[in-house]
Amino acid sequence: MSFALIALPVPVRQLFTYRVPEPLDEGARPGAPVEVPFRGRISRGVLVERLASTPLDRVRDLTRVLGTPLLSPHLLSLARWVAEYYLAPPGEVIAAALPGGQEGFSGSRARRQAAAPGSEDTVLRMPFPERITLTPAQRDAAAAIEPAIASGGFQPFLLHGVTASGKTEVYLRAARAAREAGGQALILVPEVALATQVLAVFAKRFGGRVGALHSYLPLGTRRKTWELARRGALDVIVGARSAVFAPLPALKLIVVDEEHEPAYKQSEQLRYHGRDVAVRRAQMLGVPVVLGSATPSLESLANAARGKYRRLVLPERVDHRPVPGVVLVDLRREGSGPGILSAPLRAALAERLARKEQALLWLNRRGHSHHIQCRGCGHAPECPRCDISLTLHVEPRIMRCHYCDHHEPVPEVCPKCAAALLRYAGAGTQRAERELRAAFPDARVLRLDLDVARAKAGPGAVLSQFGRGEGDILLGTQMIAKGLDFPRVTLVGVLDADVALHLPDFRAAERTFQLLTQVAGRSGRGTTKGEVLVQTCTPEHPAIAAVAAADAAHGERAFRERELAERREAGYPPFARLVTLLIDGPDAVQVEAAATQLAEHARELAGERDVTVLGPAPQALARLRGRHRWHVLLKGASGGTLREIAASVLAGPDRPGPRGVRVIADVDPIEVL
Repeated sequence: MSFALIALPVPVRQLFTYRVPEPLDEGARPGAPVEVPFRGRISRGVLVERLASTPLDRVRDLTRVLGTPLLSPHLLSLARWVAEYYLAPPGEVIAAALPGGQEGFSGSRARRQAAAPGSEDTVLRMPFPERITLTPAQRDAAAAIEPAIASGGFQPFLLHGVTASGKTEVYLRAARAAREAGGQALILVPEVALATQVLAVFAKRFGGRVGALHSYLPLGTRRKTWELARRGALDVIVGARSAVFAPLPALKLIVVDEEHEPAYKQSEQLRYHGRDVAVRRAQMLGVPVVLGSATPSLESLANAARGKYRRLVLPERVDHRPVPGVVLVDLRREGSGPGILSAPLRAALAERLARKEQALLWLNRRGHSHHIQCRGCGHAPECPRCDISLTLHVEPRIMRCHYCDHHEPVPEVCPKCAAALLRYAGAGTQRAERELRAAFPDARVLRLDLDVARAKAGPGAVLSQFGRGEGDILLGTQMIAKGLDFPRVTLVGVLDADVALHLPDFRAAERTFQLLTQVAGRSGRGTTKGEVLVQTCTPEHPAIAAVAAADAAHGERAFRERELAERREAGYPPFARLVTLLIDGPDAVQVEAAATQLAEHARELAGERDVTVLGPAPQALARLRGRHRWHVLLKGASGGTLREIAASVLAGPDRPGPRGVRVIADVDPIEVL
């Protein structure tokens, strides 16, 4: 008699034990998809581990084995580590490691086709064209990374290169070294928009043995790519956060491009950080990992300073191209009139249009107007399920909540006092697009935000159109802020640099600096020097002043030192570790009571263990999708101690638990709003 631990996709932090009937013994291997009885029905899961015995008295039988193992022992070990480190349900972690989850996966026609004999022969190994002369800094970086790939062994590199310094070329050479060593490479990017361009670059070098994994791809395509990767028929996988679980049996290199990006951290449900999981996966496999960025996170820079990462620097742009000049447009003096475009920005756009050059405009707010208010009674329409104002959209004309997607018609008069005095403020990308078309009627304006990406099944079509020169101005949100390479772009305009600067979060200034630096780096990547205009009401703020410093390296260094000093004094990363306990539920009174009890329990457990417990307090967005939200923050020097306390709170007998109240942990949170 033998037993098995089964992972089920349910929000419970445990594996479930079942007996393996003798007829199923041979096929019941770790990684195999199975069916088991669970809560009165048959559920699908993944077999994680075989057991010779169990202390449990009553154990039900495993019902069916649905096929051969989907996950390798390495991926099972990685999933179990993620579940343990992030205090997450193991079944949900394993579901995240499969394309589209595990329900119905075993019957996928795309997977069967990809697994058919000879299917990998349709993608041939192609020569690796190499016509690019590396800069001295690129050669030094490649000379450090490529031998590490050939010799094997875990080694983390931090590739700190200014925008347009040629980090992608270093990645390409490293991927070639991995292929020459008989292995595969995994390239992670933070945004699907960036994945499209990076995929094209790698496909040009590696031919057909390159695949993509991200959520905008059809499920059948993802499953087919997943299967080809698992069989070793692909040399390179390019993907977003979840691709960190890609099944690559001969993985010899992991690259995390734009490693500083918060998009690598899953913000809901399974709250893992793709960059940190990538580093752990490389450590488990004993392979190098390259973390690249023009604006590395303070945590990664601290790891380099401590000797945990080897820092490689690309200090100049390729071909000695000049860094674009940055001009701050003080909206307190210049103003923007009735619209969002200041006079200097309008003049700069007109100049580029006259010279047949391209421009990129960045505004990190979608929709038309973010604030609707009656000038008669002061009423402002809010989402009925979230504590947030509704945003006016004009395509189609509705008011929409950007959190729960509630929408309703735009009223002609105030719904409270019936006055026709509605005022619209807080410009988004739709309004900016209308102003651009009115100011420059002959210009070809393209917009790229989440609304457009959803309508076009991804951002690739818009970016390709702009890359072919079929647009003069590309207006977008953070989708266009990093990594993209358009040589004809000579002007970048930041329409509002203050959007996220004053949020009550200790990383607000760092993120503003990173975003502005990244979007500025899209300018002047060709032969013509670029220019950047940054519209702001706070040009004196250190994060914004640093971007416009005459000596960019000195400006960055001064800003970084200031931020580190403030965090050291306040006890925030990289000088401390954090775990946030999140409490939510439909009843405000119950949630507040549960949060208070939970915080008291956490303080009892913290005791003399050098752990600070802050809260409880309502979250900045205190109600979301009809659920009231509170949080408790744990701070301390030891991440292990914080996770131990959090796990005890989650599992302890005194854990507050009125029906409907949910408590989860966010380990290493990227925001503490």
